[in-house]
Amino acid sequence: MTGRSAASGRSPTLLRWLHALVFLGFAAGAVAGASPDWRHALSALRVPYHLGEPPRPLLLLGSFLAVAGGVRLMWAWVRGRSAPLAASWLILGGGASAVLGAAGRPPPEPPTEPAFHIALIQWGQRVQRAMVGQLQDKGEVPVSHAPWRAALERAGEARIAVRDRVFRRVPPQALMTASPEALPEPLAPGSLLVYVSPDGASFELRLVGLEGGSPVILRDDTRAPLVLRGLYNPDLPDPPARPSP
Repeated sequence: MTGRSAASGRSPTLLRWLHALVFLGFAAGAVAGASPDWRHALSALRVPYHLGEPPRPLLLLGSFLAVAGGVRLMWAWVRGRSAPLAASWLILGGGASAVLGAAGRPPPEPPTEPAFHIALIQWGQRVQRAMVGQLQDKGEVPVSHAPWRAALERAGEARIAVRDRVFRRVPPQALMTASPEALPEPLAPGSLLVYVSPDGASFELRLVGLEGGSPVILRDDTRAPLVLRGLYNPDLPDPPARPSP
């Protein structure tokens, strides 16, 4: 009787070990798959603004459920009890959610701030070229906000998205200023600061970039503000006429 009791006592222990190893392996896989998304989410919460795409929510949820189930499973194992059915279902459900969340979309890789600044300058130059063309055609550019906002919409957006702490996308905007040095508050990265001379014959554009998660005015290699200018030049030849279709 004693031998049979000892043998029967070893079997549940072995099964508990096997069950724990298999299901904790599932949970570890879900956590490993979600680790880039968790790093991105936690780093984004520490700064006012950040770059790139948001983490994959279903993957984050799946890894959280898997961890919750793994903790419950370990607690039962330490106490020498059978694994609760709920813990196993949490791990399985979390693992399935993690697989679905990871399917079809790569892990978020936040762009660097210098890469964002390059994209921002290219976007600002599109606005500059469009308004310089209007300046040469009409001898002036608008001093009101609405035409600049329309020019911004025609130029599209910078190819790198800016988001706030809760991962809402920060749209580009044109902010009119009373002087070339004026800084409206609050600043948001991806904004275009527009100063137009009172006669509309010239304009200056400054771009709001990102440094350490906070908005800053872009600067050149000499640390002076980077300015995109437009000035009416009556001596420039007229552009060649387009042939009629």
